[in-house]
Amino acid sequence: MNFKSIRLLTKTTFIYLVFILIAFFSTAAFIIERTNNFIDEDTENYFHRRERRLVKYIEESENHISHIRDLVRIDISIIDTSDYPKFRDTTMVVSQMDDPMLFRAKTILVNTSKGHFEYKMYKNISDFDKFRQGVLGTITNTFILLVLVLTLFSLFLSGFLFRAFHRILGSMSKYKIGSDFKLPDVRTSTTEFKKMQLLVGKMISQIESDYRKLKEYTENMAHEMQTPLAIIRSKAELLIADEKMMDEHSKTIKVIYDEATHLSNLGNTLNLLTKIENGEYDKVEELKTYDIISRHIDAVKEMFQLKGLALNVSLDSGHTLYLDPLLFDVMIKNLLKNALRYGLTVGPVTITTDADKLIISNYGSPLPFDSSKIFNRFVGSNGAKSALGLGLALVKRICDLNQLTITYNFHNAQHTFTIQPVAKQR
Repeated sequence: MNFKSIRLLTKTTFIYLVFILIAFFSTAAFIIERTNNFIDEDTENYFHRRERRLVKYIEESENHISHIRDLVRIDISIIDTSDYPKFRDTTMVVSQMDDPMLFRAKTILVNTSKGHFEYKMYKNISDFDKFRQGVLGTITNTFILLVLVLTLFSLFLSGFLFRAFHRILGSMSKYKIGSDFKLPDVRTSTTEFKKMQLLVGKMISQIESDYRKLKEYTENMAHEMQTPLAIIRSKAELLIADEKMMDEHSKTIKVIYDEATHLSNLGNTLNLLTKIENGEYDKVEELKTYDIISRHIDAVKEMFQLKGLALNVSLDSGHTLYLDPLLFDVMIKNLLKNALRYGLTVGPVTITTDADKLIISNYGSPLPFDSSKIFNRFVGSNGAKSALGLGLALVKRICDLNQLTITYNFHNAQHTFTIQPVAKQR
């Protein structure tokens, strides 16, 4: 599963914001809880004092108590005493004040020697409520302000303080092995960026050194192999020309010649593959493939005729690919060689191009191995000793490096290779 990447500064800012959100609103919740507890304690103390004064007044007063507001005589036998006391917050308008105010109401049962009463008391808690709302509003506004400040500061850091970092990354993205690249000196006062720049410079120098050594070794080995192989082939040709030797040792001499040729071609192909993988062929051009493919077909037409293979060619003059011309030559040569080597005469070798695709197919026997391995290196086919085992691997690598896909399919005794740009896939 692929996850979308997030910039480090964005991720850090987000973590800070989450932490601040948790810290701010945890603090707000604590303050509000403490405020609620204080309101509950203060109002309860107030109600308790009112209740004691009321009971004392009723017991000691000789006057009628009907003038006491919100005091109602009740028959305790017909009510559920478990419902008391009752609490309720209500909004009321005080005559001296224009705005509604919040009150805490408590309804209690009062048991005295003069009877049972229901009494309702009120306590103004507007100031507490305003304080509670003020705390929550202040914290919310402060958090919003901090979000804006941190976001702007993050943009500032990204555009200014991290400018040197992005320049170093931009320089690194332009690096290509074997191009004698020198990392530009990015001026910065940040210690970490200086260390990063120094480390990247050393790493590039080491990569270039290792690359040059490996390249020299590969090229020297491929070159030095050609001389003894050329001598072996030359001597084998002399033996082939000697009729007496051929009568007695024809199979042995032919094996020596074929294997020397095979080894020579193998060295050249491995050297070419190494250069391709190292990105030495980077002259990407817009290629109209009609003339190029036609030229390669003309070059091998006689070999197909000698083997009895018919060619069925249908080329679109508008077919276009974007890659190095040398690599396209290598790709076409290997595909044609593959069709020539393994094609059977039961049907033609078909070469077709249209607006999007290049298709080469030939009739042949089923693969003796898993078709998913056909582009692997050194996978033999039908026991053919002359096969390099690198041709299709070379084509696959060229496609991978140039945003092309090559697919293989076997159907109705036909081996079909299809090449098309990645963007054209369905």
